[in-house]
Amino acid sequence: MLDKHGSQADRLLVYTTRDRNNYRTQAIFNMLSQCKFSSMTCLKFAWSTCATLMQCTSTSPLFALAIWLAPLALQPALAVDLQKHSILLKEDFERGADGELARKLLAHPRKELANGSGPDGSDAIRVAYVGFDKGSERVGVRYPLRRKVAQASLTFDVCFEKDFQWTHGGKLHGLGPKLPVSGGKIRRPDGWSARIVFKKDGRCSTYLYDQNLELKYGMGQTTDRPVFMTGTWHHVCLQVWLNNPGQHDGLARILIDDQEVLSTEDVCFRGEGGTDTLIQNFLFSTFHGGNTSKWTPIDKQGNPTTVYALFDNFLVTSENP
Repeated sequence: MLDKHGSQADRLLVYTTRDRNNYRTQAIFNMLSQCKFSSMTCLKFAWSTCATLMQCTSTSPLFALAIWLAPLALQPALAVDLQKHSILLKEDFERGADGELARKLLAHPRKELANGSGPDGSDAIRVAYVGFDKGSERVGVRYPLRRKVAQASLTFDVCFEKDFQWTHGGKLHGLGPKLPVSGGKIRRPDGWSARIVFKKDGRCSTYLYDQNLELKYGMGQTTDRPVFMTGTWHHVCLQVWLNNPGQHDGLARILIDDQEVLSTEDVCFRGEGGTDTLIQNFLFSTFHGGNTSKWTPIDKQGNPTTVYALFDNFLVTSENP
């Protein structure tokens, strides 16, 4: 942490190195190492440190007071840096199509910018689910995260418009490794994916491609009640903890509107280790399907039709809430 905040830490260390008392320098180092915790923890530690200094050395009360107060100045800066470091992806469409992810998403013909349609009156994107005989047209984009991690949270806001049809279900977004497995493709030791599925009546499921070679498609659990409503904004969170390679100790959890609705445990996402198997891709993936007509949105005449959903505030972090 010292190298990330040299301008603040160095000023303290320059002062202490002018003093030949090693206790003082060590106290500063100890205090800085505590700044990753809460302000109250820092204060308690620093107070204990400066009290010891005053008892065991010739430290002046003024210098001891400086040690005691310093965490209050340093901790917010360190907390902001840690927060920034944990953000792997962020897109709220406030710059319209100027963001890198926004440009990539809006390049797809089934997505458009919806000005002022977000949950707080901000901009969002609107996705068209164009029905055909195997559900609706696939709308997908793979986007790299800033870092590779073993656990991450994906959050976003979604509003399925009033006339949206759940049909037999469909896919929502998720996370994956360098080369995700999906679409019924053969499972690989270095491949997996974790997504969300919307289901009939507004239920949802975890949808995971793991290392079970007996399965062709994804596995997971389904809620026993509807969690999505049409015409309403929902806040969605997918948390993923990767397994130790080859072990059944991974986990995927879904929260809807800050309430846990599903937790799929003992998952063997990856069969081998290596950086390519870590979480490193955001999977924008949404469509009806399935691969038969029971997944297809239809009009009153029974013909394939188009329905819509809005999305906003995509965020991937390396710390689960």
